[in-house]
Amino acid sequence: MLSGMDDWHLRLVKELVQETPAGFKPDAAASLEIAFGQARSAITYVLELCRAHRIPVVGNVAGDDVWFELGGKRVRFTLNRREGHVAVSMPGEDVRQVTAAEAGDLGAAAREAIDAIVAAWRARPAHEKSPSAPPPDFEDEPTKA
Repeated sequence: MLSGMDDWHLRLVKELVQETPAGFKPDAAASLEIAFGQARSAITYVLELCRAHRIPVVGNVAGDDVWFELGGKRVRFTLNRREGHVAVSMPGEDVRQVTAAEAGDLGAAAREAIDAIVAAWRARPAHEKSPSAPPPDFEDEPTKA
């Protein structure tokens, strides 16, 4: 089995793509998609956590370009299916292209970059990291009774 592919991922790839023109091939492209999904998951989590606590962040998890920015530092993963790589951009590093063979766990790379960004943000003076204020009529717990 390919690195990073567990039974669930393999079954999902098979079920979703078996009748597409490409057909089912548990190949490098599927492995790269899974690794990219792990990075997307980490970025989604930090964005939702920050949103829930009104921490001023920006980011995106839609499509093939996912990123997170806090305090002027950004981590970004861009999936390039045509060329078979993920472009990875982290603070203080040049953009690097990660192929399926090198992808391993991009989620771990995303988490490490997020941790470094959060640590740099926490080291800033308190007035530079205050939460954003909600609008006066904002209901931030609509599901609580």
